[in-house]
Amino acid sequence: MMFPNNAGAGLVFSTLDGLLSQQQAARLLMRKGHYRKASKQSGNHQVRQLGRGMEFAESRPYSPGDDIRSMDWKVTARTGEPHTKLFEEERERPVLLWCDLRLAMFFATRGQFKSVVLTELAALLSWKSWLSGDRVGAVVISASSHHEMRPARSKSKVLQLLQYLADASMHPPAVDTESSVTLADSWKRLRRVLSPGSQAILLSDFRGLDDDAERQLRRLARHTDLTLIAITDPFEHQLPERTQLKVSNGLQFLRLNTAQSVVRNDYRNKHLNHAKKLQQLATQCHARLIDISTSDDEALRLAKLRGVGL
Repeated sequence: MMFPNNAGAGLVFSTLDGLLSQQQAARLLMRKGHYRKASKQSGNHQVRQLGRGMEFAESRPYSPGDDIRSMDWKVTARTGEPHTKLFEEERERPVLLWCDLRLAMFFATRGQFKSVVLTELAALLSWKSWLSGDRVGAVVISASSHHEMRPARSKSKVLQLLQYLADASMHPPAVDTESSVTLADSWKRLRRVLSPGSQAILLSDFRGLDDDAERQLRRLARHTDLTLIAITDPFEHQLPERTQLKVSNGLQFLRLNTAQSVVRNDYRNKHLNHAKKLQQLATQCHARLIDISTSDDEALRLAKLRGVGL
């Protein structure tokens, strides 16, 4: 399925122009926060100021693209794994965005589709990371695919990511229960992409959060600065009263009589239990948790991001 022409642009699907414009929102977010101007190499994450700016800080596992002249041969020999020396001017925190574009994200009753909210937030955070001098990458999942873009400090890579997100938002995945990508599987693969000390920002409605997925997220959090951005629609919080609803998951149809209080209460309790479970998991993982609604305007989104220091 592909959305025709530009009908619904910015509401049911994203465009590249729309995602490019999120650079302005990123600048607003940085202006209101506590960020200082980045040098071309350092990012915004220096731990201490040193006179010469090139003092040795630490060693970390080698990443493709590191300067071979900065290899830490002593640590490499001791551990048996290639390590690179980091100097104070080169300290950085790679940022990786995990984007959930499974079928359930292509939905809304108010505002924008959850998938559109996700792609706009991902674009905003990509721009902010690039403007801050950080490397930025992404993992984008759909019902049957897992697309990886390794962190890089490159505007062209940011543009590639935005183009991919715009294209993906225009093509809702077909319903395919046999090949569905699970949270647990994707987060297990995500751990192999992230280097220790990275910032991982997960954008999703977190449907399918089972015990296996929780275990993978706890493991992910051990060496990662973790942020969870939960995107929901008001309809998912509470059913309207006194009406008949016809709902579908793409394969099956069901009629709901929301005039019955027991139906509304059961629906609301399921949402509350999911939200509570996610909050407890975030606490256990020492992760930030941000709730974003499809009905939130840009100012409210920025306020929520700013509220947790993003």
